[in-house]
Amino acid sequence: VRVKKEELAVVKERVRQINEMVEGLRRRLDEAITEKTEVEAQAAKLEEKLRAAEKLVNGLSGENERWGHNVKKLRESTLSIIGDVLLASAFVSYIGPFSATFREDLFKNKWTPMLGSCKIPSTEGIEPLEILTTDSAMAGWKNEGLPADDMSLQNATIITSCARWPLMIDPQLQGSNWIRGRTGGDLVVFTLNTDRWMNRLVNAISMGKIVMIEALGQEIDATLDPLLSRAIIKKGNSKTIELGGDPVDYDDSFKLYLQTKLSNPHFRPEVAAQCTIINFIVTEKGLEDQLLAMVVNVERPELEAEKSELVRRQNEFQVQLAQLEQNLLDALSEADPATILDNKELIKSLEDTKATSNEIAIQREKAKETEATINQQRELYRKVAAEGSTLYFLIISLCFIDHMYQYSLETFTTFFFKAIERTNVKDETRVDVLRQNIRFTIYQWVSRGLFEKHKLIYLSLITFRLMQKKVIDVNYEPAELQFLLQAPIKPNQFSPLDWLPTEAWAKVQSMGALDEFKSFAQNLEKDAPSRFKDWYNELAPEECKLPLDWKRLESMPFKKLLVLRCLRPDRLTIATTNFIRDTLPDGPAFVEMDSKNSFLEILQSSYDDSTPNTPIFFILSPGADPVKDVEKLAKKKGFEAGKNFFQIALGQGQDVVAMERLERGHREGHWVMLQNIHLMPRWLIELEKKLDAFAQDAGGTNPAFRLYLSAEPSNEIPIGILERCIKLTNEPPAGLRANMKRAWTYFPKEEIDDKDAKIRAILFGLSFFHSTVLERRKFGPKGWNMFYPFNIGDLRDSYHVLVKYIESSTSGKIPWDDLTYIFGEIMYGGHIVDDWDRKLCKNYLENMMNNNLLDEIELFPFVEGKNISFRAPPLGGTFEKYYEYIETTITTETPLAYGLHPNAEIGFRTLQCNILFETLMELQPRDTSAEEKEESGGGGSAIRTPMDIVQDTIRQCLDDFDLKGKIFTIDDIRTKITKIGPYQNVFLQECEYMNALLKEIVRSLDECDNGLKGNLTISEQMEQLMDAIGLLRVPATWVKKAYPSKRGLVSWLENLMKRIDQLSIWKDDPETVPKVTYLSRLFNPQSFLTAIKQVVGREHKWELNKVMISTEVTKKQVEEIDQYARDGSYIFGLILEGARWDIQVQQLEESKPKE
Repeated sequence: VRVKKEELAVVKERVRQINEMVEGLRRRLDEAITEKTEVEAQAAKLEEKLRAAEKLVNGLSGENERWGHNVKKLRESTLSIIGDVLLASAFVSYIGPFSATFREDLFKNKWTPMLGSCKIPSTEGIEPLEILTTDSAMAGWKNEGLPADDMSLQNATIITSCARWPLMIDPQLQGSNWIRGRTGGDLVVFTLNTDRWMNRLVNAISMGKIVMIEALGQEIDATLDPLLSRAIIKKGNSKTIELGGDPVDYDDSFKLYLQTKLSNPHFRPEVAAQCTIINFIVTEKGLEDQLLAMVVNVERPELEAEKSELVRRQNEFQVQLAQLEQNLLDALSEADPATILDNKELIKSLEDTKATSNEIAIQREKAKETEATINQQRELYRKVAAEGSTLYFLIISLCFIDHMYQYSLETFTTFFFKAIERTNVKDETRVDVLRQNIRFTIYQWVSRGLFEKHKLIYLSLITFRLMQKKVIDVNYEPAELQFLLQAPIKPNQFSPLDWLPTEAWAKVQSMGALDEFKSFAQNLEKDAPSRFKDWYNELAPEECKLPLDWKRLESMPFKKLLVLRCLRPDRLTIATTNFIRDTLPDGPAFVEMDSKNSFLEILQSSYDDSTPNTPIFFILSPGADPVKDVEKLAKKKGFEAGKNFFQIALGQGQDVVAMERLERGHREGHWVMLQNIHLMPRWLIELEKKLDAFAQDAGGTNPAFRLYLSAEPSNEIPIGILERCIKLTNEPPAGLRANMKRAWTYFPKEEIDDKDAKIRAILFGLSFFHSTVLERRKFGPKGWNMFYPFNIGDLRDSYHVLVKYIESSTSGKIPWDDLTYIFGEIMYGGHIVDDWDRKLCKNYLENMMNNNLLDEIELFPFVEGKNISFRAPPLGGTFEKYYEYIETTITTETPLAYGLHPNAEIGFRTLQCNILFETLMELQPRDTSAEEKEESGGGGSAIRTPMDIVQDTIRQCLDDFDLKGKIFTIDDIRTKITKIGPYQNVFLQECEYMNALLKEIVRSLDECDNGLKGNLTISEQMEQLMDAIGLLRVPATWVKKAYPSKRGLVSWLENLMKRIDQLSIWKDDPETVPKVTYLSRLFNPQSFLTAIKQVVGREHKWELNKVMISTEVTKKQVEEIDQYARDGSYIFGLILEGARWDIQVQQLEESKPKE
């Protein structure tokens, strides 16, 4: 038993040992399994991190190149940041008021080179928008309604970057519309004419709202000064600002935008310091792009819809990509580098970002391809949009001629689309027909509201601009067009030909600088002077061939205009009209616009174009009265005076009545006519507000409502009223034929055809008489001694009298004497106050109002043997026959038609020519690029830019002429005179006058010179001086101190030096009078004539009041006078108009041709 127990114990021990061994092995197994599990888990984790790292690296690999490029740029910018920020700051602070061309010149050609010269580092070729904004920001602005042109983007950049309040020059409302789109419904908008505007502003400041003050004038209300200058008062944590003397809580969220509709405002310097002025005037290229979108939207709406959607998506892509990049950068910057591989959300976001980015990239590539296809199809209509843009920029320049010529972009686009609607052609010629219809429609709309003297200016603007744009094919050089406009005079020239004026020869010499005309002066002077003289003396040289090889100009009509500009400026307006008629597509329709229509027909057409929110505005001229025609139209349309058609002549107390009629008419669909609104300029502000309210209340407007306004031209009429109106003038047209056509078509065709043949014949004679008395006015004192307001009402009333007399006559005889008396003494004679004019009127009628009128009488007086005739047509013709007779028989305009000498038209036609081309020159774009300047003035041309002329004039007057040294020392002159007599008094007075003028010239030019050098700030007066000199006009400040003169600047300065020379001769010997006094070179010639009477009266002891001036014309020339006159004084410089003095026979004779 014991042995067994011992064996059992041994076995148990072994079992224990084995168990321990097994337990050890089991423990080791568990440990190995645990270690294995841990290693496997760690391996899985590392594999997961590896995969995450791969995703992160792959996800960021697309950004690596761009970020690397950005890092490189940032490193480089650390060197150039000073110059870049300086340029950007200057751009935001100073460049806003300027035009696109000037901005580019200032930034690229002035500021950037200046940084290089000052050795300030900057990024080469940097653009301001690259510094100040991003592509995504610009894309967002476009989605908010900002035009896509460069200037608009620059303006938006300035607005979003400036620290001062932005003040937008925004006549087309593009800036304000963008602000509205940008701010949504949170914007508070009002004008300074709005009721209780100050309360609205105070509430907005306190509540931190966004405010836009619209339609500011040049003077901004002084109560806004603390706000504009940001005079904020800090008290602890609160801020206040004083407005109107009361403190207002100021919220930092408050923003202010200012807007003016004025196209060229002159703000006070303080405003420029307080605000950032931004020029939001639409550019021609920008408007072209906008019109292109509009045209395509009408012509190909599906194409434009696709384009708009494409642009919207492109912009959204740009914004979305920027947002994705920002989100990614934010997530990366916030991630812990130690645990970045464990950030599953970041990695998933990165994958999503890359996928979205790739998808957007694919979409953008597809969009670009689609855009290229769409743009190719849209470009077919580019010519139409370019035509519209060109025309708009021409019509908005007309306000520089007259304040009444104001046109809004909204009204322009209305007529632009009317032209498109009226185009029925659908084939491949549609684009060209569209252009012509748009040109015609816009010209018709604008020309109906222009005075007659301005219609040729506007038509010339269109023609010359289309030539410059290569729309119409004309053989010309830009320098030649510039010469035609300027016609510069080469100084110190004297005509070698006795029949050619010195001024004409001086222009010919200047024209010789043009390549085409280098030999013209020699041909004129030496090769064929007699043949040129024959051409010069022609009544209509524009229709005759020039001598020698210059007949080739018949095939180059524009170049022939230059010859006429030099030699026969009196025929240039006619030649220009003919050139336009032959050159402009459908030219006759433009030149003879509305000539076949009566004013009532024109009014009917304008009524068809009007809407309840588009008034018709009659611009009144002497004798014009549109009331009768409006009454006729009202009756035709079923409107009865006093019932639903009301006329109010504005005056004291009538403003309340007018406003009540407007309110009621707007609701009930009445016609309201407000006459002479210029008499109440202050009330017109209320009228403008009321019209704005009507326009916004679209649902409450009765479609039958119409408003008619009439006023004389006045600068007091608000631009807002003028812009929205269809403007009409009712002036007599220019020319006998046009006046006869207007007079004849004034009467209804059916009514005239129903009348007796004798009535038609007498009415034809009356129409001729009416046209004659109107046309004689243009000849000045040679036509009528005074200006009389003859008008169509005189003809209308005369016709009514004629009809009553003839139809009530029982004897069948025509009471010629009665008709002559009524027409000559009452209807037309009622205007006449001068006895000689009354006699002329009576003789015209007595010659015409007799039985011969029914037997083809000669209507032109004193034309026997002069190869011109206009007889009364045969009796019995119809209305149309008479019209055709007028159209075909009156073919030329000549003073012979009025019994005047052919020379009678030289004066007024030359004046017309000068006004035409001076105005065209004034309306030329001021800011031309360097390339354009080289093109128009290079190649040896004598044409100078306005700034060249200013600088040359300053140098000439201050250095060459030494006008400062020419100032007379009056005290020194007085010391040389022992006894001051009448002559000495006159010349001392002349010296004082001359000193005042010379001092003003020297002062103003010296001031201008310092301004150009940067020593003085350019003031408005200096700007006006430079504008006048640049246009070769005598500045207004000089005219005020000077003698009466109509000379141009070059001729005026030459004449000034001659006047100084005459006074200098007398100054050297003041005791004696010059042997010959140039009377026309004195400031006050009458004082010299009075001095003659005083001296002669004293010598002969005559009473001064009984002494009369007697003039004797001698046969001597000035150089032949070698002694003093026995009595009185020799004078020179008198001018005879309307006749000539024959020296040989010592009497008046008929003028020589062109004399």
